[in-house]
Amino acid sequence: MYIEFRTGRLERCYLRRREREAAWGRAVARKYIQAVNLLKRVKRVPDLAKFRSFNYHQLKADRKAQHSLDLGDRERLIFTVRKERDSMIAHIEEVSTTHYDH
Repeated sequence: MYIEFRTGRLERCYLRRREREAAWGRAVARKYIQAVNLLKRVKRVPDLAKFRSFNYHQLKADRKAQHSLDLGDRERLIFTVRKERDSMIAHIEEVSTTHYDH
């Protein structure tokens, strides 16, 4: 898949180790890179289920068009996918912890 980032900050965090580690800490920063690289490698969204350490799942309710990969105990990468001609594009939306805040 091709990758797009919703914000410049998400892209900078992908490109710059110091920025991502400052944002999320070393362990989550490392998993963020792995998750984005995984999205680059897969051809289809269902292929993500093979990588159990990321706990891939599609979101529900008002976020049902979005997908999630776990990055840590409380963090997850939220993304959407669209098809454009013969290519799949993963749009990185956010790194979130809000789904755990109740």
